[in-house]
Amino acid sequence: MAETLIRQLFTKRFIKDILLIVIFGGILYFLVHNPITKPKLPQIDGEWSIQLMQHPLVFGVAGHNYLVLRNDKNEIQKELHGLATDSINGGWKYYGTDKGDLLKVWEFNSPRYYVAQKNYAGIILLRGNESEVKTYWSRSYTCKDAINEKNIPYPPYGIKVRGDTENSNSVAFTLLRCMELSPKHLGLFTPGWGNDLLNEMK
Repeated sequence: MAETLIRQLFTKRFIKDILLIVIFGGILYFLVHNPITKPKLPQIDGEWSIQLMQHPLVFGVAGHNYLVLRNDKNEIQKELHGLATDSINGGWKYYGTDKGDLLKVWEFNSPRYYVAQKNYAGIILLRGNESEVKTYWSRSYTCKDAINEKNIPYPPYGIKVRGDTENSNSVAFTLLRCMELSPKHLGLFTPGWGNDLLNEMK
């Protein structure tokens, strides 16, 4: 009885499906856990830095890009995020689902306001002394205000099917251009990246 059940279960079709799951699962794991698309930040001491970091989404396939300012002890001093914002109460959300949500730039003075875990993929875009790095960071403020004044609609779940996606990744890209830093690509799938929200200001 047991032997018959095993034979019925482990058919050629079943074994083939299992093999396909293992193969494609392995490929997916490699795509989202490799040092090319998901580089780990080196622990630097003695210099301030501006970093592009990515909060993984959809099992690491997609990501939310944001900017981080770290001091010479590698401690996070500030973060800049593009976040869905409630158009009624003005509060930010972890993710936006309401068609009335707006895309706003938020600056936090510590890492605890957004997520607790910060061991994410990232790239160092600038490193140097405190004065130099803070000068670059401060360049983002004019563009931050300009983006917020536009009251850009936030697409539900951060993706627009038709037209250009304007989301958190677009904010990070735009702010880096305002800082005059190279907006290097990070991650595997980042809708909205490469979309300059203030293109008319260039």
